[in-house]
Amino acid sequence: MMNNKGQVGIIVAILVVTLLASVLVIVQVHYIPKWMKEREAEHMDVVTNQFASLKYSLDLQAMEESSSPLTNSITLGSKELPYFVSSRAFGSLQIISSTTSNFSISVSGRGMESLLATYEKNSGNLTYVLSIVSFEIVINDLEIGDKYNATFYGTTISAEVGNFIGNTLLINLTVINASQIIFNQPVAVGLKAGSSYRINLLNEDYKISTEILPYLSTPFNMTFNASTNGTFVIKCYRYDDSNLNIQYYNSFGIIKYEADNAYFVDQDYIYEGGAVILSQYTGDTLLYPPLLYISNVTKTFNFTLISILAPTGKTAVAGYGTYSIRTNFSSSDTYRCYGYNLTINMTTNYPNAWRHYLENELEKSGMSYSLSSGSNYVKITVTNINLILHIAKVYAQVGPGWVT
Repeated sequence: MMNNKGQVGIIVAILVVTLLASVLVIVQVHYIPKWMKEREAEHMDVVTNQFASLKYSLDLQAMEESSSPLTNSITLGSKELPYFVSSRAFGSLQIISSTTSNFSISVSGRGMESLLATYEKNSGNLTYVLSIVSFEIVINDLEIGDKYNATFYGTTISAEVGNFIGNTLLINLTVINASQIIFNQPVAVGLKAGSSYRINLLNEDYKISTEILPYLSTPFNMTFNASTNGTFVIKCYRYDDSNLNIQYYNSFGIIKYEADNAYFVDQDYIYEGGAVILSQYTGDTLLYPPLLYISNVTKTFNFTLISILAPTGKTAVAGYGTYSIRTNFSSSDTYRCYGYNLTINMTTNYPNAWRHYLENELEKSGMSYSLSSGSNYVKITVTNINLILHIAKVYAQVGPGWVT
């Protein structure tokens, strides 16, 4: 007589094994890819936040021009799941030099370029002044009755030589801003006739540097009228109309992260010129904008771009793990001009991301413009604007240690 209980036990065992195998197959085929895709997507979110922190650090260094180094971390790849068959994601991080990055900006057209120069004015005008570095009255031969007057934007500065006590002289300074007297008193007393004297008009006591100059709309014009034995000496930035040809060009280094995902879509994160761009096969998006200010009221186009300098070595890592990026401010250049007609051409591998961003900013400003783009460029044409182009250069390296 056969043992039916033994047969039932074997069948139950086979069914249990079959059920477990089926569950494992379903989990492996259906759920593991889904879980791994979610894990890789979460990792991409981590990288997004890490690039946001990196951008913040670089913006801070560019604005403060501080030599203090800052360190940020970028995570390459994500782990596989334990106990199941799954693939690990990997990534690569590169600092690409300006010679190979294919990112540059050029400005060309007709306009007046900013110039730093020193002028001695006894009479006449000084046009298109942007900012004043130093401002003095230099008197070579003091005489009673000498007068020195300068006017700009509703402000009048007057210095007059008068009698003090006996044969000595005094100099009285008056500063009037929009009909309001903000300073009126002697700045020197007991001076001898025929002697020399120098008045620093940017002395905070006279309130010109604190209550007038910071609030002027630029550019502005100045008018001078002084006695023959003295001059106004002014060092300032101003638009120079002796050469109306504008030509600027700069190429930039960038930072690029490339994800090699096994389940989620491959994505690239690019720090380019101060912006963070997300690139994938469906298109490019500018995640975090550069430092850009556009105003139709003041006719200002103020653009700060950051170039990454790649030292020899320590410019790339690949694989899996968390790596540091250390950045250190190097130098900066500022180009300023008044453009009658300017073309700003940006060469980039991500023209759609830049075009959408720049178009939105220009539309919001209300400024008149024309914009075109191609496979590797975005071009903007604007008229009658104050262009300020600030280029900050920052050293960067990946991995521990530091290259000097």
